[in-house]
Amino acid sequence: MHIIAEELSKYYTRGGEQIAALQGVHLQIPVGAFVFIVGPSGGGKSTLLHLLGGMDRPSSGRLAVNGFALENASDDALTRFRREHVGFVFQFFNLLSSLDALDNVTLPLLARKQHLKTARQQAAELLEQVGLSARKHHKPAELSGGEQQRVAIARAIIGKPSLVLADEPTGDLDADNAQAVMALMLALNRSLGITFIVATHNTALTGFGDRLYELHAGKLQER
Repeated sequence: MHIIAEELSKYYTRGGEQIAALQGVHLQIPVGAFVFIVGPSGGGKSTLLHLLGGMDRPSSGRLAVNGFALENASDDALTRFRREHVGFVFQFFNLLSSLDALDNVTLPLLARKQHLKTARQQAAELLEQVGLSARKHHKPAELSGGEQQRVAIARAIIGKPSLVLADEPTGDLDADNAQAVMALMLALNRSLGITFIVATHNTALTGFGDRLYELHAGKLQER
């Protein structure tokens, strides 16, 4: 998925004061890239991912994903864009505790009205691909943090998105599991051609990427 951002800014008003979360961001990401965005907490990483994923709109500037202008899109168009093109991975996994791994991964396909049997078969195949075939009937509380994040990654890609946005995906993991999760995402990037954009404060992991950007106080620089 080809991404172009030009003079992208996002402002919030808090207590009568205007706060710049992003200021004049320029960004070009080619199809199939594995990109890291590093920076301190509060530096604007999550805000940028929300804009790239169509979860929020910029205050100013241009943002196009495969030629689709997100800044002018309607709510319905943004919803379709997220559903059809974007997968999300979060720091705290966001799995449903009442469902096992298989059903958590199946959910996005059911939201698209796919037949249950077919959806569960695809989910089982994907869990095997991420090394969790033997754990597919375990609920999140019965899985380690690394295993839960692998379930979350499988859920993010089951809809065959062209873009995956990962917000601090290793922030709740120890060093070994962080390395394993990052290696898994890179393998999926290489094998499936999905563009991955990973926001993290852990610079030790950035060697996995094709490109590295630093976001500090709302300003982005390529490193």
